[in-house]
Amino acid sequence: MGYFKGKTAIITGAGSGIGRALAMEMANAGARLALTDIKLERIEELRKELEKTGTEVQGYQVDHSDWAQVKEFSEKFFKEWAKVDVLCLNAGVGIGGRIEQTKIKDWKWAIDNNLWSVIYMLNLFLPEMISRKEGQILITASGGGLIGIPGMTLYCTTKFALVGMGEALRAELSKYNIKLSVLCPGIINTRIIQDGEIFSGDEQGEEIKSKVRDFYQRFGAEPKKVAREALRGLRWNQGIIPSPWVHSLLWILKRICPSFYQYLAGLIWRKEWLV
Repeated sequence: MGYFKGKTAIITGAGSGIGRALAMEMANAGARLALTDIKLERIEELRKELEKTGTEVQGYQVDHSDWAQVKEFSEKFFKEWAKVDVLCLNAGVGIGGRIEQTKIKDWKWAIDNNLWSVIYMLNLFLPEMISRKEGQILITASGGGLIGIPGMTLYCTTKFALVGMGEALRAELSKYNIKLSVLCPGIINTRIIQDGEIFSGDEQGEEIKSKVRDFYQRFGAEPKKVAREALRGLRWNQGIIPSPWVHSLLWILKRICPSFYQYLAGLIWRKEWLV
């Protein structure tokens, strides 16, 4: 695992789930870590845990949907760390529900947290990487950025945008020797359902949220597995990193036969098999 040894990595949304697992795996690989999360207690707990292993680590409370907070973080980072070698843009939220019950505030919340959060970080950290002609970026999108999932239109909109952004940027940044990968996790047992929003007209969709959470806990892969596959993808300079691979079967089906995937997705939603 010498690839990451001594490198400085930023991981956003590191307080739980995939972000936390990325931090643990990066620490095991010998990286120096700057970790952010919207929840101070989560990031402080992780920082203390990693310090016990001898990892050089700092934690920062940042709401990545807030430009002012992200800018303040970047200023602190460059004063304390000077440069970033691996930029892991993982912060994001889950959101779902019926499109007829979607409000503008829901769209704004999803786009601010899942798309603008990445744009803000790229705007502030890419120039330094470009000036050095060195660096690596990991954008956490989703399997929902590869296939359209009924009931998750808002979420898929933001994640498709990240996949498209990553594809374009990967080509553009190759001119500067900067590598970029997009991580597309499938069903993962994380807090994204508990911390996310599901709107369905029945007390903010708590009943549906409970069913989805139970489904994720029963069938979801562990974040540690995703993090390990992400690090392997970074070492191999893999453009799209679907994880776990078995969760990409619908993506493969869509690429082989798009019309059948559309039929299947519509049938599942009409029959309400998802809930």
